[in-house]
Amino acid sequence: MVTGYLLLVTLLLTALAYWAPWVDHDTAALKLSGQDLGEFVKFIPAIRTGQISFPRQVFYLPPLVSAICLVLLAANWRLAYPRWVRVGMLAFALSLLPGLLPPAWGHPRELFTTEFRLQGVALVLCLLLILAHGAFRRVPLAALALTLGALALVALIPAQWAFWVIWPRIWAAYDTPTVRLGWGLWLDIAAWVGVTISATHLLRRTRFHI
Repeated sequence: MVTGYLLLVTLLLTALAYWAPWVDHDTAALKLSGQDLGEFVKFIPAIRTGQISFPRQVFYLPPLVSAICLVLLAANWRLAYPRWVRVGMLAFALSLLPGLLPPAWGHPRELFTTEFRLQGVALVLCLLLILAHGAFRRVPLAALALTLGALALVALIPAQWAFWVIWPRIWAAYDTPTVRLGWGLWLDIAAWVGVTISATHLLRRTRFHI
């Protein structure tokens, strides 16, 4: 059961990392969180001209994956979480969904416009997952561990790859030595690696029928 709580703690850290600074600056208004990056990159000249191309929605993968993982953990009856912990996990997963939206959000009718359609579909699917979480009660622990490990890589690799591709352009856009890598970036890496390690540990322990 220790592994179950390690998974929970590392997933909570992934959420903290997403809203923490990935790009740090002495001026608070110039800090960029993981959520901010999904919109900020649209204004980078190399992105606008197509010199660098990647789907900016990769920066919205971390909160989506965090929410999915929390729902799967909360639903699984083989993990002996108290009821209040399970309810809290589901509530927290629900609270992560606004992270799929840009920081300066407009009207809900914009959710399924061309620009935001992928985020809108992901948000609705995650809401349905939360509502139907009981359907995942009997997922075997081995399957759960493999799913969590794979999802952790989905959350970690695309967003980190995109960040390091665009980081020199962000540096150039700020054009000041006071811009630096933020602690949220490093926490994001550490937390998702922690989820992967914890999931691997859970998979290994399934041989002992925990």
